[in-house]
Amino acid sequence: MESLRCIVVDDEEGAHLVLDHYIKGTSSLVLIGNFYNAVNAMDFMFKNQVDLLFLDINMPGISGLDMLEAMSNPPLVVLTTAYTQYALTGYKYQVVDYLVKPFELAKFMAAIDHVFARYQPRVARNSAPPGQPTPDSFLVLKIDTGIVKVRTAGITHIQSYGNYVKVFTDDKMYLSASTTSEIEQQLDKRLFRRIHRSYIVALSKIRSLEGAQVNLENGLVLPVGKTYKREILEHFTRNS
Repeated sequence: MESLRCIVVDDEEGAHLVLDHYIKGTSSLVLIGNFYNAVNAMDFMFKNQVDLLFLDINMPGISGLDMLEAMSNPPLVVLTTAYTQYALTGYKYQVVDYLVKPFELAKFMAAIDHVFARYQPRVARNSAPPGQPTPDSFLVLKIDTGIVKVRTAGITHIQSYGNYVKVFTDDKMYLSASTTSEIEQQLDKRLFRRIHRSYIVALSKIRSLEGAQVNLENGLVLPVGKTYKREILEHFTRNS
């Protein structure tokens, strides 16, 4: 999948410099415009596809919130502000996240993680056969080196690991500083199912269900919790 196309709208040069640096250091984002007022930004957005907007709340003339009010179909938005008391205001407009100046890299990366959790690819999900991931569907993970996108079609299972999760694919394992619940929210419920408090499994990778365990196609055997067994049985019954 292509990187998200983003623009920065802020009347402060320093904010542009920091955000530009962070964006250019994130392979899943591409910066396509910098604007110092809402009017120029909106004019650009009328003519160009923008997936993500970094938007300052306090700007002279038309404020960031006024700009959101004026747009009928805004892109994903991360608000930027120097004042913490304005941060929650943006949730009225269903923004994804906010960053308080001066921007910290860790907070920026967390916001981008939230962005990808919310982002829906422009290719319709139902273009894929039932029960199969779309070719460009992916899971966004926070790892030591930043953020990585993992194709969901290659994921076999996910395991809780203390304050981390292990995401296993057909040929690799990723250790991510996330919770199982956070990962579960990104996954298509038709394709992935929790089978234990510590495990989520790709349903297409299950070879068989025997007693209190599932056997995966790669030979791995995983436990099935009592509270999840009935749901797994019903799935196999409906799809047998």
